[in-house]
Amino acid sequence: MLALLLLAGCNGSNTALNEKLKAAVTGGEVGPEGYKTIRMAELTDFDWDTMYFFQPNEDEKSISDAIGFKWEGDAVPDNHRRLLFVKDGEVVSYVDYYYNDFPLFVYGCEADKWVYPKSRSEFASFKYCSGEEQVYAFIPVPCVENIRLLMDNKCPEGEAAVAE
Repeated sequence: MLALLLLAGCNGSNTALNEKLKAAVTGGEVGPEGYKTIRMAELTDFDWDTMYFFQPNEDEKSISDAIGFKWEGDAVPDNHRRLLFVKDGEVVSYVDYYYNDFPLFVYGCEADKWVYPKSRSEFASFKYCSGEEQVYAFIPVPCVENIRLLMDNKCPEGEAAVAE
């Protein structure tokens, strides 16, 4: 039932890409640098030149203003985040993910902020604790040093992990 509600709230969202992104971020181990490298171009099966990130409740006007042409879709739903992909002035795909189920915190990078050209779409990702919450950082690799201190905010291991 919950899955149906989430799908209904995210009409048009690329669920296959959402699953690939979630698996890439949450699966596997971090490398010796302390993070995983996620190459967005390798996760997508469509052509794009720019990826945009939007916060919850950003409306059609703010999305249109950011991408430079009229967005015909919906606002970003409550508690969701959106990755929107554009090619030659046209939206080719987007992913709305429910933050409570997939706490991916996207960081801006210098002048790019939340606009990522395909040529700079390699992201560093790692898990950290923000208060009691486990969060996944997602930041362009060239800017990972800006948030490296977060890597030290490890979450306490669960009972099962301690028993092993």
